[in-house]
Amino acid sequence: MPHRYVTRRLKQFFIYRVLHVDDTPHRIALGFAIGIFISWTPTVGFQMLLTVAMAALLRANKVVGVPLAWISNPVTIPGIFSFNYGIGAMLLGLPYNFEEFSQFAQAAMSAGGWIERLHALWQAMMSIFWPLWLGSVTIGLGLAAISYFAIRYAVVRYRRWHLEHHHKAPHKTHDVRQPATEKEEDS
Repeated sequence: MPHRYVTRRLKQFFIYRVLHVDDTPHRIALGFAIGIFISWTPTVGFQMLLTVAMAALLRANKVVGVPLAWISNPVTIPGIFSFNYGIGAMLLGLPYNFEEFSQFAQAAMSAGGWIERLHALWQAMMSIFWPLWLGSVTIGLGLAAISYFAIRYAVVRYRRWHLEHHHKAPHKTHDVRQPATEKEEDS
């Protein structure tokens, strides 16, 4: 039942790392949107750093967006970047060059250390640079805009719900219009 574990972990992340963050809904949503945008760009190896830097520059929450950089990882990169490359090629009026993109995907899955893999990725990306970047920025901006509004709405709604359900006045043991007796005050 790995899907239940993943679902539970995502729910916990969302509730405790997004909705409960002590910051304004705007800053939380902007930090999340920045993390989504950066995770969709071909800046593998620098995504966490870029997320923090952009969040600092735009005065967004830095902590919320950082884990989203892990969306693009060696397992997901081929699918994400293939889609981005296809969108970019379409926008530029270019054919989808499967061979060039295949070399990029192979570099993403290559063996070796982090630095060797990063070097292979950058070299393979040079042949598909413009379509990949255009598609990545286009999709990243779209997802960031959607996530900004969705997260901002979710934070506001959750806080309102939380206030209504967890911070109600204690149950009345007496009528609030009448002063409490000494016996009621002692208990």
